[in-house]
Amino acid sequence: MIRGVRIAILGAVVCLASATAFGQSSASVVNAHPALSVDKVKQGSKFQAAVIVDISSGYHINSSRPSESYLIATSLKLSKPQRATAGMVVYPKGHIKKFSFSEKPLSVYEGRAVLKFNATASPTLAVGSHSIHGKLTVQACNDQACLQPKTIDVEVPFDVVTPSTQVSAANTDIFGTAGGKRR
Repeated sequence: MIRGVRIAILGAVVCLASATAFGQSSASVVNAHPALSVDKVKQGSKFQAAVIVDISSGYHINSSRPSESYLIATSLKLSKPQRATAGMVVYPKGHIKKFSFSEKPLSVYEGRAVLKFNATASPTLAVGSHSIHGKLTVQACNDQACLQPKTIDVEVPFDVVTPSTQVSAANTDIFGTAGGKRR
């Protein structure tokens, strides 16, 4: 057991050192972009938002609940927007996958991970453009090496309109149809 942990830690250090030598970071294989459940946000209304994390083919990132304590979890920390609220981030369940460098299967995201949260615009939030800012921490790995961990600045922009303005559902493939029901 102790030998296995030592081998895993040594493997992680070697992987990190080899990726560092090439100067590549996790940000080079991970792309984050925002999505909203509506095309515009009414003053005083609730809406859903997401940060979509696209991971290059051949790479994975650790899930928000990694299988080993030494692994760096995917984490989205949202700043507190003025006159709006952002709720807790809901992370997708990781995929359990076995890699040659680990004795134990790991909980990872591959391809795409959608990190969702609920938000509310204050009734006094001015009409116009606003944003919720956050910091996304990831560490990308492939079957042989882990890249340098990276914290990526993310922005979720939204346009605020008056309560009488018509708004439409958006990104129903991510959030479902009106009322939160998925197709």
